Amino acid sequence: MALKLYGTAMSTCTSRVLTCFHEKSVDFELVPVDLFAGEHKQPPFLAKNPFGQIPALEDGDLTLFGKL
Repeated sequence: MALKLYGTAMSTCTSRVLTCFHEKSVDFELVPVDLFAGEHKQPPFLAKNPFGQIPALEDGDLTLFGKL
C-alpha cells in the first residue's frame, strides 16, 4: 500500500516531504489539496488534519500532520 500525501507541490512544506520520498524511492500518491478553494478548511480534510494545514500524510490507519 502506497503512502498518501495530501498537499500541493507548490507548498514549501509539501515539497520537503516530496524530496525525501524521491530520495528514498518511496512509493506514494500525491493527493492535491486546492488551497485557493479552501479545501483544506473543509470537514473531509479537517478529519485528516484538524489544524487545516498541509501537508498531511496517511499510511493505512495512521495519519501524521504538523502544526507550524
